[in-house]
Amino acid sequence: MKAWKPALAAIVAAMIVFFVPLPYFISYPGDATSTEQIIDVSGAEKEPGDLMMLTVAQRRATPYFLVESLFLPFSETSDVSDYLYDGESDAQYENRQQLYMEEAQHNAMIEGYELADKEVEVDFEGVYVSGIISGGPADGKLRAGDQIVAVDGASLKSMSSFMQTISSKKAGTDVKVTFERDKKTKTTTIKVGKLAKNSEQVGLGIYEPLPMSDVQTDPKVEFNLENVGGPSAGMMFTLEIYDQLTDGDLAKGHTIAGTGTIEEGGKVGPIGGAWQKVVAADEAEAEIMFVPAGSNYEEAKPSIKKLGTKMKLVPIKTVEDALDYLEELPEK
Repeated sequence: MKAWKPALAAIVAAMIVFFVPLPYFISYPGDATSTEQIIDVSGAEKEPGDLMMLTVAQRRATPYFLVESLFLPFSETSDVSDYLYDGESDAQYENRQQLYMEEAQHNAMIEGYELADKEVEVDFEGVYVSGIISGGPADGKLRAGDQIVAVDGASLKSMSSFMQTISSKKAGTDVKVTFERDKKTKTTTIKVGKLAKNSEQVGLGIYEPLPMSDVQTDPKVEFNLENVGGPSAGMMFTLEIYDQLTDGDLAKGHTIAGTGTIEEGGKVGPIGGAWQKVVAADEAEAEIMFVPAGSNYEEAKPSIKKLGTKMKLVPIKTVEDALDYLEELPEK
């Protein structure tokens, strides 16, 4: 029996090293994936040029992975609080990332079809509650995963109308909030509060509310993507949809990677891990990489220098900036 003790101790130690989660996340360069493989617009023809979305991979740290990350270039270790909201579980975080991805796809469909003068209809379904600020107005009233569908008895028509309705209230005003939870409709009353002591802005105390919509297009478009979350592929999705809806090869035979959220009006928003996505683009032999102008562009430049790559880094503020750049790009 005693002979088994060292072996058992070794097994337990190995399980701790490999499987016990630590309060950190480790991120590192992910993949570059052709958006042609992900998006199918009905009746569209695929072109020789390649547009690619970029990802950052991440995992919850264990003792083994934490030590391993010390020897991996372009990896980063962050406190779990940088990723999770107060009280949010890993599963809820993953669900939130999937909703970000859905929002990116919807925004890309809307912008891509509007740019190509094609038909697109949006049916707003409500506001997803990502998380609740501890001690805030909605604490104990709402919880992560709820879907707000009406305020003061009026159905929500858009994300902007929801924000405007709440922000127009005075601090201390009661609002009746109707929401769906576990497929049941419920109503609660929340007293609107100030977002900060020295601010006049008011809110319900919700972390990053997300719009939930049903988007219908003509022609139809389908996304074939699994196990990838976040909003950062929105801009490249928009370019791919536009490319498939219009004549010619948008990339003109080149391999072009990019990252950036897509927002209302075609604005390209900032993303995380731009410096790591440079690595993914370079490994995929991209010739050009689009990146949001500003801090993301400045963050990515040192990676270009460190890799010694000839890939050109192009800062953009709107999807129209990317289209203008591609219009001037010579055929390969």
